[in-house]
Amino acid sequence: MASKPQPRRGQIAGGLLALAAGVGVAANAAGHLGQPMGKLDPVVLIIAGSALAFVGLILFAPERNRRLKAWLGAFMITAIALLLDWLAYGHMTGGVAGAAARTHFWEVPGRVLLTSGALLFSVMALWAWFRVGHARGKAA
Repeated sequence: MASKPQPRRGQIAGGLLALAAGVGVAANAAGHLGQPMGKLDPVVLIIAGSALAFVGLILFAPERNRRLKAWLGAFMITAIALLLDWLAYGHMTGGVAGAAARTHFWEVPGRVLLTSGALLFSVMALWAWFRVGHARGKAA
């Protein structure tokens, strides 16, 4: 059974809530740049907050403005891809080459799945930007 579509007021309220939460997380993390926060890097929180802010903007954007939604969707997918790339290849793990020497046998499946997800989201981000550029070329 299909669920009823969310009323426009609910979309606007949810969009504003997600936008406020995302901007709040990103702004709070930006205040901690350069300071040690334990195991969690502030860059990860900035990227995650921006992804959440883009989700809020997508919900808040008018339904009939498909071009704007395509742009915001491409930004959101790119932010998620950056987040996963940072987690899989970046500072948190010491990089793929640096972490391979000290990886325990039981951690390998999790790292393979995280790396595969990061690669898939990067490809999805490229596809989303291709669609935005292709749609822009069509309209012109």
